[in-house]
Amino acid sequence: MACSLALGAVLLAASARAQAPVPMVVRVSMQEFTFQPATIHLTDGRPVRLVLVNQGQIAHQFEASYLHALPVRVVGDALSADAPGLDVIRLNPGGTARVEFVPRRRGRFVFACTLEGHKEAGMLGRLEVR
Repeated sequence: MACSLALGAVLLAASARAQAPVPMVVRVSMQEFTFQPATIHLTDGRPVRLVLVNQGQIAHQFEASYLHALPVRVVGDALSADAPGLDVIRLNPGGTARVEFVPRRRGRFVFACTLEGHKEAGMLGRLEVR
């Protein structure tokens, strides 16, 4: 009896994992002075993993007001944190970070590098949530 209960618990856990939505993975390259892609298409309610990679020669930041009040998980080389929102991620040259979240509001939202002069030089993009 105990064996069948344990097997049932394992099967139930495996079934729950199988039904969890697969996150959409989008690699975002940061360079002087662009984001690639500049437009990121997301689906309301579908988990997202943005993989931010600074391929430039200087530091860059990713800031999106859309994420200020949205629960996020940030994973970097020496960091893993859950937060009630995200203000900004700064990456040194060669740095990588993952930002995981579930979009909860449809629309078009700007993101930018908020280091002095970068946004003004054209380093911005758009999240389009449908």
